[in-house]
Amino acid sequence: MKWDLKLQPLHKKFEGKFMLGNILSPHDFKDEAMLDMYRHHYNAVTAENCMKPVYITSAPGAYDFSNADQLVDWAQANDIALIGHTLIWHGQSAPWLNRDADGNAITRAQAKANMEAFITAYAGRYAGRVYSWDVMNEIFRDINEFGGDWRAHLRQEEPKAGNTAHWYLSYANGAAAGECGSDYVFDAFYFTRKADPTAILYYNDYNEDVPAKRDAIAQMVEEINAQWKQHAEYDGRLLIEGIGMQSHHNEHHFNPGNVRAALERFAATGAKIAITELDFTYGTSTEPAVPLTDAQAQAQAANYRTLFDMYKEFPQVERVSFWAKDDGQSWRKWGSPVLFDAQGNAKPAFHAL
Repeated sequence: MKWDLKLQPLHKKFEGKFMLGNILSPHDFKDEAMLDMYRHHYNAVTAENCMKPVYITSAPGAYDFSNADQLVDWAQANDIALIGHTLIWHGQSAPWLNRDADGNAITRAQAKANMEAFITAYAGRYAGRVYSWDVMNEIFRDINEFGGDWRAHLRQEEPKAGNTAHWYLSYANGAAAGECGSDYVFDAFYFTRKADPTAILYYNDYNEDVPAKRDAIAQMVEEINAQWKQHAEYDGRLLIEGIGMQSHHNEHHFNPGNVRAALERFAATGAKIAITELDFTYGTSTEPAVPLTDAQAQAQAANYRTLFDMYKEFPQVERVSFWAKDDGQSWRKWGSPVLFDAQGNAKPAFHAL
């Protein structure tokens, strides 16, 4: 693919406001033209998949850092901020961390020991080389009403395959009085802080602008940080230092008022904010992938401009990362979601920014 490197470097447009990022995968390192484009437009990078737990460890003591090493080395060599994604997630994680051979929850003590060993080996390997870690990813259910206690909305045993939070179940297995499955949240951030003290620690989730989920996330961040302030090792820093807003938008559900309210609520926690997986689709995933019409392309451009105008209002926003370099390689390619089309041509959305 031929990229036009005469275009204004996009990250320079937002210099002094926030970093601009995107994703890379191991196969991308075979494409020098794409890497040139990446260096031209972006100053932050997130691994699309290769830093997720299942690609790092397969068994106790068994780790494969080869792909992650390649990304970390490239980011450092090119002075691009690396985002570690992700340490604790219900998806794409090795079963040994929190399940026995039959798939049942191991005990709380075993799970805690496994978590500490995994985070120490993984985050510790890259200590001082990672700008920020998405420590936890998507621990909340989708909810329509916030009940007042964030713990009640955490994933536990879920009816939909693949959504069960085995970390929660294992931490609940053997919990004493005053303990519960939700305690794994504090431990994940605590172990990461010990393993990589200089990295900024983030919580990351989707549908984060839905008011109920927004309030649950914000309360969780505030309560974990309040708990940390009472800890013997409290050092004046927040434990959860950032909130990641995935920001997978669609024309049929986009609510700028909800986005603004989420930015305001998250800023009120005292944490930093990152837009971590931004894209904006048109149409639906049940329809065949077709190029945007001129009207859709202009509407997409206007919506991206609306979002970026909002982001610029909030000094807490330190990074905006897209979740695809072009429409053709997006996991939501059906909706032509990003700034470049499948041939690498800049769309109206690029020029709007």
